[in-house]
Amino acid sequence: MSTGLFELLKAVNRPELIRRFFDGASYDELYEVILDKQKFNSIYHTHNKYATPVSEGTYSELLSFVSGELIHPDEREDFAALMNPETVMQSLGKSEIPGLYSGDFRVRLVNGKWGWVELVLLAGRDYGIENNVLRIYIFDCNNRKSRELGTEYSAAVSNYDRNELTGLLRKRAFIKESERIIKNSEIKQCVVSVDIENFKLFNEWYGHSEGDLLMVQIAAALQEAAESTSGAAGYFGQDDFCLLIPYDMEHIGNLFDHICSLVNARGSSAGFLPAFGVCVVEDGITMLDLLDRSFLAVQVAKKGYHSRIRVFEKSMYRDTDKEYYVLTNFLQALKNHEIVFYLQPQCRASSGKIVGAEALARWIKPDGRIVCPDMFIPVLEKRGLICDLDLYIWEEVCRWQRKMLDEGRTVLPVSVNVSVSDILHTNLPVVFENLTSKYSLERRLIKIEITESSYISNTSIIRNTLRTLKEMGFTVLMDDFGSGYSTLNMLKNLNVDVVKLDAQFLNMDESNETKSIHILESVTNMTKTLGVPIIVEGVETKEQKDFLQDMGCRYIQGYYFYRSMPVEEYEVLISDPQKIDTSGIIFKSNQQFRLRELLDNNIYSDTMLNNILGPCALYLFHDDGVDIVRYNEQFYEAVDIPNFKDRLNCIQQYMPEGDVPLFYETLNAAERDRLNGKRGVMHFYKTDGTLTTFDMHFYYLHTEGGGKVFYGSVQNITKLSNLEKQIKLLSTMTKDTVLFMSRTPDGGMQFTVLFNGLEKDLGMSARELEAELNKNDLLERVGAENRPSALRKLTKKIQRSESFSSVLNMTNPKGEPLALEVHGNSMQGSTDVMNYYIVILKKPEK
Repeated sequence: MSTGLFELLKAVNRPELIRRFFDGASYDELYEVILDKQKFNSIYHTHNKYATPVSEGTYSELLSFVSGELIHPDEREDFAALMNPETVMQSLGKSEIPGLYSGDFRVRLVNGKWGWVELVLLAGRDYGIENNVLRIYIFDCNNRKSRELGTEYSAAVSNYDRNELTGLLRKRAFIKESERIIKNSEIKQCVVSVDIENFKLFNEWYGHSEGDLLMVQIAAALQEAAESTSGAAGYFGQDDFCLLIPYDMEHIGNLFDHICSLVNARGSSAGFLPAFGVCVVEDGITMLDLLDRSFLAVQVAKKGYHSRIRVFEKSMYRDTDKEYYVLTNFLQALKNHEIVFYLQPQCRASSGKIVGAEALARWIKPDGRIVCPDMFIPVLEKRGLICDLDLYIWEEVCRWQRKMLDEGRTVLPVSVNVSVSDILHTNLPVVFENLTSKYSLERRLIKIEITESSYISNTSIIRNTLRTLKEMGFTVLMDDFGSGYSTLNMLKNLNVDVVKLDAQFLNMDESNETKSIHILESVTNMTKTLGVPIIVEGVETKEQKDFLQDMGCRYIQGYYFYRSMPVEEYEVLISDPQKIDTSGIIFKSNQQFRLRELLDNNIYSDTMLNNILGPCALYLFHDDGVDIVRYNEQFYEAVDIPNFKDRLNCIQQYMPEGDVPLFYETLNAAERDRLNGKRGVMHFYKTDGTLTTFDMHFYYLHTEGGGKVFYGSVQNITKLSNLEKQIKLLSTMTKDTVLFMSRTPDGGMQFTVLFNGLEKDLGMSARELEAELNKNDLLERVGAENRPSALRKLTKKIQRSESFSSVLNMTNPKGEPLALEVHGNSMQGSTDVMNYYIVILKKPEK
């Protein structure tokens, strides 16, 4: 037996994989013999290489010609005995790999010389071959045999140290043989490192047997490339191969394409592409350095998609130098306590109060220089040192919390980052149990935060670990939720307590606004379905904060409230009771439903939907003005204008001239804010010349026929408007804040701020106050101790349509205490379903 294909295939030794290997192999000749009919066919033939006979005929004719003319005289007897039609199938059945035989023979070439070939016989249904059918493969192995026989071979390495799976040289033997070739060669040589991207994941997707087959196929391709160029091929474990061949980029490119085809035969996934790193041999550079340079080049190649073959350049050392700095200084930095943690507060969106914080690793040198986290954390993850960092940070956080408790100071929960490496290489539940016991901490004070991508691999291990941690009383957060594989089923199975969403979805423009809104809606709906609260991190502006509140997100982490800060600054911050909320992160369900549920024809009739939606219409905003294109019956009744159908086109002509610009601006504002739309009060002339006042709320839908289509809800507030004018007149004579509260048909409350005389005391404008009232956020400012009783008292009075007076102790947005008297008087509205109240907030006299 040779050290060729048979030795490679012994490691695989599975018929279906061996069959597939030969289906994709690069052979020179393939014959198929039907033994019981004594016929043969030439399936594949390489022209102008071997002195082959006719392409078809009887098997006895083929055997006689090959034995007598093509096989070297020294091997003819062995060949004839092997190919005897009476015994060949029995011989194959006794082979070390049943049904497979491999042997080396010399055959006559077209130039009359002799060349070595590896003859492979394959038979049996296990390989997908019919009974009594024999396949004969012929592979060129001339270079390999020449080396083995010593004509181009150094006696010092006559016994190759080969890897059992691939048959390629192990690292030490590869280096030794490469040094010999370089020394004796006058051709410019190069070292090529070959790496398969995500090979571990390949094994998980397709199975380890498929992975082994791919390794064998790649090894065969590399060995063929080495033999055809008098080079060397090595295998260093996992998915790392190496070649020494003449420097020819065209040849290297062809080899790359061939290996790509082997990978893509399993499915065209870019995630498993090969990468080549090439280093040209130079005088004075040792073989080990050449290997290091080619390894570096292949790492650079793996970072790209379009340039997967990279030739080494000295500039590649820059990234290596940074990595080297991290690796050589990190452990000493731990010992010197150069690694510290900063804290970034997590806040309630409505009040800005701190409910907890996230611990973030920072590396600060003794001279004050900061090593950027983006520089050292990826290196630690890549080199398997991230566990050392995490264990250190966890203990530092616990030690600090214990110090705070010993000093009698307030302690809020802190979330610490956990990597998938931590879960796989440490007993995480035991680690956190030991830490909380060592520092006598309540387990609610430590929250465990793991990125969403970590849940994808080794799911059962992750799930079991998290379940144990939750049973022990720890809070588990899923970080970067929505960034990759988030599903409702994943949330349900993993049963996390909190999800964290990155504010990257808020970076919207006109091209992706609708998509971003749908993504946010999907994520928030998933979490609401399971009653899981959301923290949105990376929030930087008030507009982002307001948008998220509208989406139902109650907790925020980001620059809008606080940047990450040293522990000392955080301690000062939470020492102010007005800036913290010790109730923590709580899920508050609003019992929300999706509006699409209302559009199911099997559930609701048109009449019921019209009653639910109230007066509404579709408007077309075009160059000439605004048309009403569709409306419902409730809209027609609310407008209450005779011959209304004659007034559907260019409705702006029926408005006071001064109202038209406001009407247009309201529509434009609704287009800019698709999620919330825009509301405004509009006036229209009736046929008798009197004015009717409407409260209108528009939402932009889409562009159609050169115009823009809007949905608009309408409420006729003419009588209310007249009453409002009287109240505004009253408000000019008071320094108090005047509100108007109306009862809506569904039993809810709608607030309108008519005058805000206490703007400085409340710390907000009339518009901001109105928004807080309508979102129920103002109640968050009422002291937790009297909030339930005050709310219960006011609700009961309102339900009975009774006047009320009460004192509320609350805080303004700055956290400053504020005591207010609230007086309310009920009034009968213009319909039976609405009652109106005048509510005056008056700052009590000292």
